[in-house]
Amino acid sequence: METFAEYILSEENFGKKVEIMSYLKKKTNIFFDNSVIFKAFIVSMFIDTMDIKADKNKLVTAMLLCECKKINNAQDIEKIKAYAKDGADFLEKLGFSKEFCLICEQHNRYSNSLPRKKEADILELADQFGGMLLDRPERIAFPIEEALILLESRNLKNYTNSYLNEFKNFINIAKEVNIAC
Repeated sequence: METFAEYILSEENFGKKVEIMSYLKKKTNIFFDNSVIFKAFIVSMFIDTMDIKADKNKLVTAMLLCECKKINNAQDIEKIKAYAKDGADFLEKLGFSKEFCLICEQHNRYSNSLPRKKEADILELADQFGGMLLDRPERIAFPIEEALILLESRNLKNYTNSYLNEFKNFINIAKEVNIAC
């Protein structure tokens, strides 16, 4: 019998992956909305544009799933800090490998899981940058330039992200060809 992990990882079409995720949301009530799709699209474009040597299918899938246990109410800081680890535990039950689950857990730095996987750095960039480009109840979306500055000087100020420079180049390329504008 095929696991959910095998099923979604065997699907390489982005639109069909999104359909699978919509079905999973209906069945399990996971967190899945347009912001997740947007961030997964950023991952896909980044890998393609910058010719990143990574498994694109796995990372797009990870971006679609890594926030599955995210909570909408940002009031409880302990739940916010635990959602990535809770999500990784949930994904393991769906048949994903420990490595895949670790990459998902490390998309943010709340679990302090070390050593970090390089693939998690890609998810971190797409998650944080993509989130800043979207309106939230408490603020409007940041302009691209401001989001890039905040990503580097605030969000990642005390951290090393192995793809930050390539990501900044990617955003500049995307702006030039009017993808991200």
